[in-house]
Amino acid sequence: MFNRYGPSRDPQRKQTLDFRYQLTHDVLQALHRGECVAVVGVGSSGKSRLLLHVTRPETVEYHLGDGAYNHFFVLVPCNAWMGDELWAAYEGITRNLTEYLENTNNPGLQAVRRDLDGMYEAVTREKDLALKHLMTGLGYLLGNARLKLTLCFDEFDYVFEKFEPALFRNLRAIRNQHKYQLTYLVATRRQMPYQRPRETWPDVEEFFELFSDHTYAIGPLDDKDAGEMLLDLERRYEYALNKNVRAMVVSVTGGHPGLIGVAFRHLEGARQSQAPAHEGQLLRALAAEPAMGSECRKIWETLLPEEQAALRRLAVHGRPGRDDGDTLVALKAKGLIHDSARGALAFFSPIFQEFARHAPDE
Repeated sequence: MFNRYGPSRDPQRKQTLDFRYQLTHDVLQALHRGECVAVVGVGSSGKSRLLLHVTRPETVEYHLGDGAYNHFFVLVPCNAWMGDELWAAYEGITRNLTEYLENTNNPGLQAVRRDLDGMYEAVTREKDLALKHLMTGLGYLLGNARLKLTLCFDEFDYVFEKFEPALFRNLRAIRNQHKYQLTYLVATRRQMPYQRPRETWPDVEEFFELFSDHTYAIGPLDDKDAGEMLLDLERRYEYALNKNVRAMVVSVTGGHPGLIGVAFRHLEGARQSQAPAHEGQLLRALAAEPAMGSECRKIWETLLPEEQAALRRLAVHGRPGRDDGDTLVALKAKGLIHDSARGALAFFSPIFQEFARHAPDE
């Protein structure tokens, strides 16, 4: 089950060092102990921005102190891999690792960098031996027992869904070879192993079990961080909202970064019109906005069928079903519902509540 962590900031800008403090701190501490970590978030929830934040050296130093000197975090954007063959994964990992080594100024890696000259060329030249070349390079890099490396895999859903089980067996084998020195951080929309058919889970179990104790859900932004995101959008678009409208946007979007972005662009596009007078007026306008429906659909499509069904029941009837208990716990962890002041369950956003009310039963 998820450990719950909340608020994010604008995914389009470099964050302050205390961005998502508790989540970032716990993720980095777990990785530094040698554990593998997964972060799970619905569409447009800020997963990529979190990984960018985690891989910033100043963030690592802020949370790990002196431990940051010998721990290196390499971002691996899986959507940049050249296909879905095993070689594409090894090439992508090697490319990002090589780029990191070429651009780091850390003196602890200077000698190692010389040992790894030619690794990427070997991987691209001898595709059948790509895994061997990658493992050899990691052996040189981690031959110094003081060094630690975390590979941060962004956009990992497609990889886990489409790649052969051999990739995950090999990633597990590499991890076992350098246990406590090599760790993985993965970002997904769905919790592993739900990207794959249930009958294939045993084929990849040895990989996804690495993350069973350290899987964290990313919730919406809190009011403060949502407000900061809006202020940043206002600066970028050179269009200022008044204080009341800004508060209404935060309220109706529930702090979800994707919904906030759509809401702001709607208002900016209608800048010549009169500002909404009250929250209901804004809600009706945004509910009719096609881009808002698309953004809600991004969230909806990342949910499991039982989660969709529970949200639909809650939206239509105002209460969950009798058998929704475990599903509700997962939805709370994702920040999609919460306990209201009156003790009832409430959606994070009235816009998403309306979407769930009318969502088709697939």
